[in-house]
Formats: sequence, structure tokens, C-alpha cells
Amino acid sequence: MSCSTRLNFERLNNGRPLISADPSGWDDGFTLNPTAVRLERSSTNDRLIQRVLSRHSLNDPKLQDGVIVVYYRGIPTEVPGRPTLRSSVGLAVFTPGFELLERLAYPVVVPGDDPMGYDYNGVEDQRVTRIGDTFYMVYCGYNPNLPVEHNIRICMAVSQDMVNWTKLGPVEGDVNSYPNKDAVIMSDTIDGKYVMLHRPMVGHQGEFNIALAIADSPTGEWQDIGTIMRAASDPRYHISWLGAGSAPLSLGNNRYLLDYHTGNYYATGERDYSAGYAILNFNRFDPSCPEAIVEGRADCLIEPETPYELHSPWPHDRNLNCVFPAGSCVCGEDVILFYGGADAYVLGARFKKQELVSHIEERGLVQNLDALSAA
Repeated sequence: MSCSTRLNFERLNNGRPLISADPSGWDDGFTLNPTAVRLERSSTNDRLIQRVLSRHSLNDPKLQDGVIVVYYRGIPTEVPGRPTLRSSVGLAVFTPGFELLERLAYPVVVPGDDPMGYDYNGVEDQRVTRIGDTFYMVYCGYNPNLPVEHNIRICMAVSQDMVNWTKLGPVEGDVNSYPNKDAVIMSDTIDGKYVMLHRPMVGHQGEFNIALAIADSPTGEWQDIGTIMRAASDPRYHISWLGAGSAPLSLGNNRYLLDYHTGNYYATGERDYSAGYAILNFNRFDPSCPEAIVEGRADCLIEPETPYELHSPWPHDRNLNCVFPAGSCVCGEDVILFYGGADAYVLGARFKKQELVSHIEERGLVQNLDALSAA
């Protein structure tokens, strides 16, 4: 069985949503799959905090420890003249204590208007990485009107102020020579190269796993290097696959903490998603053996168990059983993970950072070596 020995963690807000659909808003259907950016107080960050918080003064005591900016995938129930269940990106701002300060009444990144455009049906599952003074949003552009080899692509948008975003379109490179999604870029360079984690959709679904690509610039051109992590075998499931979550968090000395999802199908056709963590050690980076960077991993540290992880208002005849990690940050001694619950809610969890790292280190390479050898 691939699941790890359980590690203690806290579900934020007693397991209730941090963000849910606004019945009177643009996102009146579903809110899911959040990414997060932590802004501590500084002269540079204060300008950004003031930009994302139009109704608050920087002198507000609630802002003394900065804020967490959360970008989430929002889906309206219906927009006349547009495809149904069409995703855009919303923005909400929290204190480090997870008090909601502001939620914009409009999306900050929206699909294009061209029915044959790369993201006409959705700007989906965004991840945001800060590199210098620029924020890079990597997302899945979706349009089923396009040929199947081009209807799901890795796309990018950039911003200087976190509110106004310029879409750059599908990223350049061979990562878009096949359907691809769940991409995220790292903030640091490795041997002078920028690093992207992505999930090629090649072969059958059980072959969808985390791969690594490199580029000379955050905007590409991106060269795929190969798979670094595969789903470990689990007798409970018929098919399993992996995908990267947030931009990896630095642990120092070229080591990074990566959250990821494991997706599974039972033989009955029911599906579930869980969240795990891995340590990537780029001191071991060798383009001819990319999987060597995985120092250790711990699968399904959070499994769908609560009502907001199991049950959804989506029009399906099965439970959605979903914990989908996509955003994380460090607050003091804690790692905060934001995730989508049941494809309908934004939820959060808190881990003690050192306990989490020690847990992964104790498990070592066992799960990753088992998964790679099974392939």
C-alpha cells in the first residue's frame, strides 16, 4: 500500500471552506484548486499589499505580519453565450491567521473570446511563482474545440502588481508538443537553468506522472528532461497517477519541499485524490537521470475524509473524494497547504515544518524507487 504512516496536521477553519462559491458573484458555481503567495511586510511588499487590499490601511493591526494572497479557480454556473463550467482565476487575501480580508468581485485572469483560442473553455489550475519583481502564473489552457493534441496546454501570464495580469499564451518548447497540465515553475535557478514541473498526458492515465523541464528564462523555451516521480502501486486502486502541486518551498542547500497529488480510480470507476509531500535535492541533479533529485516522499498525507473533501454540489452521481494541493507557503514554524476539496471548495491545512521534513526523510526513497521500478 502506498499511503504513508499518518502524520499529525491541522485542517484550517475546522475543515470548513476558506473560500466557497458566492451565490451573488461571478464565481457562483464552484471555487477550487488555490495557489498562494506569502507577502511579509517590507517596503517592496507593502506596495503589493496595498494594491491587493484596496479597502485597508497598512496601519491596520491585522496587517502587522503581512498577508497571504490566494488565487483560486472559480467557475460560474452559467454565462450566457459562453461554454458551461468555464473557469477563470479569482483573488482573495487572508491574514496569516486565515481571516479573510478581501475577495475581489471580479476575476483577475479570464478565458479568451476566440472559440478556437487556446483557453476559450478555461483558465484552469493556476500556480503562481515570484521571481524577482515579477509574478508568473502557469495554468492549464483548455479548449475541446481544438485537436486533441492541442486542447490542453501549459500557458502563462505575468504580473508586476498581482492584480493586473498579461497573458503570454501557451509556453514555448516541447512541453506543449502533447497535452499537458499541472505545471509549476521554481523561483530559484538550478545550474543557471529555470525548472518546471509538469504532467504530460501521454499514454494511458496510469502513465501520467511528474516530469521536469528546464529553460534559460521563466518564459521558456522549455525542454522536457523526463519523469522524476511515478505513482506507487496500491492494491486498492485500478489506476493511479501523480501531478505536482505548489511551487516547491526552499529548505536551503538546494533542497526543496514539494507537495503533489495522487489521483486514483477504483475498479468501480469511483475516483479519489490525496495530497503527499516529497523532498527534491538538486545537488543530485543529472539531466540523464532526473529521478535522482527525489530524496524522499510520503504519499497521501491528507486523504479525503471530511464532508467538504468528499461531497460536492457538482452534478455527478458519485462522491468526488478530492484533496487537490496547489498552493503552499511558510508561516513561522509551519507549512500551510491550500487545496481544492471535492472540486468545489478552497480548504487549508497546517503542518509543523520540521515534523513534515523529518517524516519524509525517515521514509527515504522507498516509495519513489518502488514506483520507478514498477514502471
